[in-house]
Amino acid sequence: MSNGLMMVIAAVFIMTIAFGMLIIRQFGSFEKKAMKAKLRQEEYLKEFLAIKAEEERKQAEEERELAAEESEQNNEMPPGE
Repeated sequence: MSNGLMMVIAAVFIMTIAFGMLIIRQFGSFEKKAMKAKLRQEEYLKEFLAIKAEEERKQAEEERELAAEESEQNNEMPPGE
């Protein structure tokens, strides 16, 4: 009976070690996937901010041009009208 109990304890110990190694391996692959996802997210964020800045610059430029046209129109009107 003692040998049977030792065999069960040994089997459980070996299975525990095997599952531990499997978990460690899965954490490693998960870490790699998470790092890739983080890098992709940072790239998308940089792209988004660049596009947003370009749109804001264009909008500001259009507003300046519109303001310049309005001031030119105001300056062209004769003072009596």
